[in-house]
Amino acid sequence: MNRKMLKIFAVCMFFSLFLCSYDQAHSQGWSDFNIRSLPDSSFALVEFDKHGSKVRHFPYRDTNGHIDIDQLIYCLGTFGDETWVDPKNKEIAKKHLEEHYHRFKQRQLKEGMAEPMNINKASLKELVRLTNIGPVMAVRIYKYRETREPFHNIEDIKKVEGIGPSIFAGIRYYIKVR
Repeated sequence: MNRKMLKIFAVCMFFSLFLCSYDQAHSQGWSDFNIRSLPDSSFALVEFDKHGSKVRHFPYRDTNGHIDIDQLIYCLGTFGDETWVDPKNKEIAKKHLEEHYHRFKQRQLKEGMAEPMNINKASLKELVRLTNIGPVMAVRIYKYRETREPFHNIEDIKKVEGIGPSIFAGIRYYIKVR
């Protein structure tokens, strides 16, 4: 291949890799560029639509192949928002993500909690430590404080959809706002 052909090839590869529009799953804090540069193995599932385009669902591994726990939790917390080419793949992807989450939760339970967590700064990984707070609720708490306002007192967490008196009673001694 001569130099001109090599340059054209390199430009075409760049455009196909980074500028072609893949349907992307939700991500928390990962740039679009970063997601596009990930290998397919970083996603819970890869489908192809009727036009042959890739649809990559739920990136949860970083560029080195390591699981990003906060991203894994975010994927599970936003799972219901995803659109599938083949609805049968939804359960396959969910089971795949839940297996990783289950292993994480088992390790986390062994560690326990040393002191109350600041719910204004807690990561998704920290939020799911709380009793009856799973990925969906953790994402709701995260989104509430990011899109509305920080929590001014611990009772403010009840403003998050789905946190009622019983959940609050179970977490009240494990949370703080400062």
